[in-house]
Amino acid sequence: MLDRPVHRHHTGNRAVSQNSSPRLSFLVAAQIFGAALAAIPLAAIPVAQAQEQLTPGSFKAYAAEGVEPRLSDFSGLAVPRYASLRYDMVNGRSGPSPDYPVRWTYERAGLPVVVIRESNDWRKIRDPMGDEVWVNASQLAEQRTAITTHPGAIRQKPEAGASLAARFNPGSVVSLGECGTLWCQVSVQGQRGWIVREHLWGAEPLITTPGNR
Repeated sequence: MLDRPVHRHHTGNRAVSQNSSPRLSFLVAAQIFGAALAAIPLAAIPVAQAQEQLTPGSFKAYAAEGVEPRLSDFSGLAVPRYASLRYDMVNGRSGPSPDYPVRWTYERAGLPVVVIRESNDWRKIRDPMGDEVWVNASQLAEQRTAITTHPGAIRQKPEAGASLAARFNPGSVVSLGECGTLWCQVSVQGQRGWIVREHLWGAEPLITTPGNR
């Protein structure tokens, strides 16, 4: 899942270079890290690494102010809710129809998003950069994923002093398991471990009280 570069391209009347602006693209490239202890041989634990443009400040927290989730009349699922991109290429449009122009093209299966609105066959999503676009419902999966917002470590247990499984930089996409108050269980290509919850976009509750957004 983390074995090739990923991009998010802004689209319009002309193509935009992926390196033209920190707000216009991001790239996650696969890297191999071993355990950080010198006495332990390197282990092939793939962890994604973000390009320099992708900083923790780039990620936009999402919480619906004082709004309880409601069940959609279209899907029967809660809105807002987390989802993830199903395919390596997904077009995000300015409206709920293929007649609307493409605003962003995402090239990353598994990227976490928030579904914030629905129509019959379309879903309005918010991405980790804070942008909102419409995608066809078929392009989304209900599988929970998360993306790291800070550099840190994957631990073998949900404890600060637990053995280190791998290190990561901002922009690492992981499959999300159970979350407690402080830690979330994650997996990367079959390697399981724990990450501090506040270091993940896609693990925080979607509901908050007014003024805490």
